Amino acid sequence: MPTLWVLLNQITEELGSITDNPRFEAELLLAHVLEITRAELLSRVKEEINIPPEINKFVQRRKNYEPIAYILGYTEFFGLKIKTIPPIFIPRPETELLVEETLKIIEEISKKSINILELCTGTGCIPIAILNNSNKKTKCISVDINEKAAILTKQNAKENNVQINLIIGDLFSPINDKSKFDIILSNPPYISEKSRNMISPTIKDYEDSRAVFCKEDGTYIIRKIIEEARYYLTMGGWLLLEMGDGQKYIVEKIFKENGYDNIKILFDLQKLPRVIKGMWNQKI
Repeated sequence: MPTLWVLLNQITEELGSITDNPRFEAELLLAHVLEITRAELLSRVKEEINIPPEINKFVQRRKNYEPIAYILGYTEFFGLKIKTIPPIFIPRPETELLVEETLKIIEEISKKSINILELCTGTGCIPIAILNNSNKKTKCISVDINEKAAILTKQNAKENNVQINLIIGDLFSPINDKSKFDIILSNPPYISEKSRNMISPTIKDYEDSRAVFCKEDGTYIIRKIIEEARYYLTMGGWLLLEMGDGQKYIVEKIFKENGYDNIKILFDLQKLPRVIKGMWNQKI
């Protein structure tokens, strides 16, 4: 019988052409099949083991470019376990920057109670992370056009002990036109349809296209959010959006054209412009 170490090496080698993190993914898959934690797996690498037949099936699914989050049925985001089901958009580590900045703004706002509107919620990872880490009374309405995503968000919210008001609809369309929010934020679709053929099969063949790709140069939905958010923000309220590489200047321009102040670009760990925020200080 091979040791866990040998088996891990074999799986790592098989996944080498599929992912930039073959060893990490091999550990995740094997730990999942053995129903133990990754830490426990690493503490037992010298043990001999009967190879579980399920591991071959899972490795093959990954070799077919299926996202590992769908294979495992969950991913981690901001230290929380988030359930994932295809084809709902999978949380990305870079989106944690959007959460971090929102939490900073919440602390800076003088109000004791904060109202948040989040658009394109997907798994619900963003509001769940915010509500789990906010030191103030914070209420959140989340919107998604996909009913399946709304159901998943409710499940994730329950499992992470937070309450989110879920609404199914397209961006601001289901929101009462008299509603006002201290913060509006979103990780919207922002990859241009023209780039579809350049995107990894892991994304384009498995995740919901509506949550990934966008018309024109990828800023069509971003522009709609920026233009409409003005009508739903309180005086001094903030709009925060995730954006793609190469969109910094055009998105910043759209913010300026629509009258936002204190516009700031935030960079992710790879030094790429990832989040933009702007304050609304005018009456409409």
